[in-house]
Amino acid sequence: MATYRFELNDKPSRNGKYAIFLRVTVNGVRKKLKTNLEVSRKSDWNPTPKGDNWIRPSEPNSKIWNVVLSKTIEKAKETYQALANEGQVTSGKIVSGMNVEAETFSFISYAEEYAKCTYEAGEYRTYTKYITLLNKLKFFINGIKPDKILSIPRSGKELDEYLKKLKKDLLFNEITLSFLNKFKAYLRKVPNSKNPDLTLHQNTISKQFDNFKSLYNKGRIELREKGLSLKNNPFDDFECETIDTNKEKLTIEEIESLKALKLEEGSLIWHTRNCFLLAFYCAGMRAGDLIQLRGTNIVYDGGWRISYRMDKTDTIKEILLLPESLEIITRYVDLEKRTTDYVFPLLDNGTNYAKAITWEDKERLPHEVKKHLLQQVNSKNSLLNKYLGKLAEMAGITKKVSMHIARHSFANIARQKNANVYDISKALGHSSLKITESYLSKFDTQSQDETMKQVFDANNIDEELLVKQLQRLPPGKLKDILKKTMK
Repeated sequence: MATYRFELNDKPSRNGKYAIFLRVTVNGVRKKLKTNLEVSRKSDWNPTPKGDNWIRPSEPNSKIWNVVLSKTIEKAKETYQALANEGQVTSGKIVSGMNVEAETFSFISYAEEYAKCTYEAGEYRTYTKYITLLNKLKFFINGIKPDKILSIPRSGKELDEYLKKLKKDLLFNEITLSFLNKFKAYLRKVPNSKNPDLTLHQNTISKQFDNFKSLYNKGRIELREKGLSLKNNPFDDFECETIDTNKEKLTIEEIESLKALKLEEGSLIWHTRNCFLLAFYCAGMRAGDLIQLRGTNIVYDGGWRISYRMDKTDTIKEILLLPESLEIITRYVDLEKRTTDYVFPLLDNGTNYAKAITWEDKERLPHEVKKHLLQQVNSKNSLLNKYLGKLAEMAGITKKVSMHIARHSFANIARQKNANVYDISKALGHSSLKITESYLSKFDTQSQDETMKQVFDANNIDEELLVKQLQRLPPGKLKDILKKTMK
């Protein structure tokens, strides 16, 4: 028979708090197991509780922590029973056989398990985002200095071995507003892996916290379903600002200069130009979707169209092929004999992932195959961007051109031609008009220029036009203009 008793460490840890231990006794032999809980004051601890009230109400987290301790004893009893069935019960084996991290209360354990589920579901992009965040969190809570992060292996077994050495955990109740602000300050000092002379971009940090918030809120739901709750959500009062960045885009004239380049037919740079132009003429088709485009995605319905399911949103998209885009397509596809082969010679038609023709087929692929496909798509996108840089140089374009710039360029030109924002949103495949409006606002320098001229030309004011122009501006830009008028 085993007995269990919680004890408070007599001496404080380095952080000034007192650790709680579980003492397990079997046949007079005692072993101690350190839990993940610590109290700030000895007076918060009740050594002789009635029921499961080891932590007094003077500790704000007493309710949930007492449940954690109760769960720990339950785990100890389960471990004892499993060992008893094998006739191998000792206090040492009970302690070593317990998982004290308590997934329900350890944020790290919960988040890792949830990330694993996204991976197994084939959502490799989401998995990567979550793991990137979790690794940064582990570095932070384990006291790894920001300037040392670049020396840590970025992937593979070496990274796994390094992470195993980081033992400190992060509980849900330890995620406070103060913790979030300290972590934000930490991330601002982390070097940029692509350019070590710079730190992480503020927008990158903001995205990290978006992923953090997502995981935290999912965990809160699970806690609530188990009858537990956290009093406050620290993300309610947390702010992590973003910085407006200049979205590069090409003019019609610059696109025409790319078209005018004399290139060797069948060369990689020739294919690259075709990919970029088709993406532009097809309403800014995303590079990942274009790279995976197949002959069977070309359909006839009152005109030739591309019909496909967007990887990012899982929604079906149909795009009319204009003469410019149809000309490009027919260089690769016989419209009378459309096959399942990829349109562009970028992905290997003979691989396992290539056998998954439909979106449903791709969903059923083993997650390792899905991962391989995504890695290949990302690799080919990087290759296209490399050659787009060469094309831009040949065409005398000083802007940094990438496949995504085709998307920016389409949106900007559509806005300049006064296309309806709803129609632009549909063409881009955005999930809401709000996203499109925010997207377009990054390009709206022309409207701002016109407004500035109108505001400062006191002799020629068209009030009706001025009001319309001001209404088109985002609140931030309107505020800037009004500040200037007050000077």
